[in-house]
Amino acid sequence: MLKKIEAALSKFWMDYGRTIQIKGAHTEILIEPKFFISGQLNPEAAELLVSVYLSQITPEDLAHGKVVVEEGTLKINDKFGQCVAEVHSPRILREFASRLGI
Repeated sequence: MLKKIEAALSKFWMDYGRTIQIKGAHTEILIEPKFFISGQLNPEAAELLVSVYLSQITPEDLAHGKVVVEEGTLKINDKFGQCVAEVHSPRILREFASRLGI
């Protein structure tokens, strides 16, 4: 199961991340982060996941409670309204607020 998650994160990173390629005459090396560090999701990968998710949120999603913005915190809820993630990054909060005009 972990291998499938890592493979999905690797594809996600190639699509949305800051992919670094080193090209030689007969070799090409792709550098990507280690996605899990000591059993925890790499903070850089987690931030990218949250940023991409929030970039796809609409005002309607906000009205339906998928995302709740409180002072200094942004909460991402599942379809049952349970909080699955909290974001405290001022940069992400600022980008999200300016994109939706809130």
